[in-house]
Amino acid sequence: MAVAKNLTDAERPFTFAELNLDGRTLRYGIGTPACQWRVQTLFTKEPGTIDWIESFASGEVFVDVGANIGIYSLYAGVAAGVEVYAFEPESQNYAELYRNIFLNQAQRSITAYCAAIGEQPVQVSSLLLRDFATGHSFHDFGEPSRNYAAETRFRQGSVAFSIDHLVESGALPAPDHVKIDVDGHEHRVIGGMRRLLERGKVRSLLLECDPSLPGTRGAVEWLLSHGWQVNPDQLRLSREGLRPAAPVMEELRLGTYFGNIIFARRASDLEFASRVLERFSPADLEIMRLPA
Repeated sequence: MAVAKNLTDAERPFTFAELNLDGRTLRYGIGTPACQWRVQTLFTKEPGTIDWIESFASGEVFVDVGANIGIYSLYAGVAAGVEVYAFEPESQNYAELYRNIFLNQAQRSITAYCAAIGEQPVQVSSLLLRDFATGHSFHDFGEPSRNYAAETRFRQGSVAFSIDHLVESGALPAPDHVKIDVDGHEHRVIGGMRRLLERGKVRSLLLECDPSLPGTRGAVEWLLSHGWQVNPDQLRLSREGLRPAAPVMEELRLGTYFGNIIFARRASDLEFASRVLERFSPADLEIMRLPA
């Protein structure tokens, strides 16, 4: 990461970080501590996500559901050269997302919408904000995903669409790859794109999974029962180190796996996860290895 730089727009000074990725320049705003943390953990917060994005072919379509400030949308559109459609309903995050698109002059490769993605074709409701702050997460569209009273949260007017509706109406091209990270409403996103998933156009799908939420477990079970495959190497690599394959696959079977799961129709679309481990020497892998 290069030294932070300043950009003055019509409203305020704008501080950003500039990353040099083997000759590819990528810029992210770092105006708040949360944004700084997201940039600093770009390659460590979600092991394997960047490698998954790097496996996309140039020109493919990537839909980022729950884009936040655009950390992965920007990487996909600027560094990986794919066509990105990002959805982020929270107002502060959406504004920062578009500042990041502006910083990178990436409007030709990235289109973002201030909207949620859900199960119904169109739903007008409220976003229940955990915090009114840029770069924060765990907001809920429509209703709580966890145990809290809805009236305790600040409400922001919001609208949601299903991916099936957007694709079938021509508003969105059928995606090749989809990332779903909506902090508890992942099953609703899956429910609203089942026709697309059954048609076989989507090549891979990243799903953030919290096993304490029954809806998320149900979404995982549905994908596995409909022929979607998982590479054990992708599940093994965690922030703490490398887990044994057998326990993580058993957790997947039981619906208790916590973390990102990348699904694909074809095993070849999951080979990137095994190539990640090839970057490490046998000695490094031994140090990384975690007990069963």
